Amino acid sequence: MTEKRDLHFFRALGWLCALSVAAAGFGPRAAASERPNVILVMFDDLGWADVGYQGCEHAATPHIDTMAESSLVFERFYAAAPVCSPTRGSSLTGRHPFRYGVFFANTGHLPDNEVNLARLLKGAGYRTGLFGKWHLGTLTTEATDSNRGRPSNTQHFARPWERGFDVCLATEAHSIGPSSPACPRNRAPLLQDG
Repeated sequence: MTEKRDLHFFRALGWLCALSVAAAGFGPRAAASERPNVILVMFDDLGWADVGYQGCEHAATPHIDTMAESSLVFERFYAAAPVCSPTRGSSLTGRHPFRYGVFFANTGHLPDNEVNLARLLKGAGYRTGLFGKWHLGTLTTEATDSNRGRPSNTQHFARPWERGFDVCLATEAHSIGPSSPACPRNRAPLLQDG
């Protein structure tokens, strides 16, 4: 590995260790039953005071509030950009958007060789999943999907299940429509019991 690659690896590994140790006080080699669950929840256009556990009175967020009561909550998390795609990528890689090539929404893709949280967690024995908006590359080259997915656009083809996620129910940017590759009728089942 190059020095730059080593730096990115150790930065991402630091995030993984901090999450694992802080969440339950166990090291990364703890048995599966002793390891904490790691859940990263991201919302577009949601401010820190827009949830009940932070005092919001105009929006009901009971499930998020319950998770916050029984979990570790990071209160000083800053977005890497004012739009979704680069913030998502930075959260997964620990890097500035210009370091991995997703500068704005609907531009670039998460490179295949990029060290990311899903791959690090997988390497520590976790099963990883992504549910919802991917927005770090297109999901299809066979059908028109959302903003950029279409047969003529193969340059930014980057699916989450090829970036370290074991289980996915992903959309490129919007909801799951009939032509989306994530639509259950267009692909094999992604979720299974057990």
